[in-house]
Amino acid sequence: MTVIVNTAWKHPKNIDWDKMQQDLTEGMKNSVPGMHVQWFEIDETTHGSVASFPSQVAYEKNLSLLEKSRKESIDEMGISMIYEVVGPVKAEAIS
Repeated sequence: MTVIVNTAWKHPKNIDWDKMQQDLTEGMKNSVPGMHVQWFEIDETTHGSVASFPSQVAYEKNLSLLEKSRKESIDEMGISMIYEVVGPVKAEAIS
């Protein structure tokens, strides 16, 4: 069963989306197979994230890497997490 992680993050200054893409691309090199991440703009200093994991096992396997990456981002960029929600997909549709 797919697991979704949805977060929102506040940045101390305007987001540099080119740098964000580089960081995301680099970070995904070590992630579990089948993981999918999208970062989106909420406003100039806030971004959201939607990550999907192919299973609970994959989510748990990637959790320590995710926590390490978040700590580095908080320490280096001065960002702060606004919220996080995690849960299994229970309904899905594709057009």
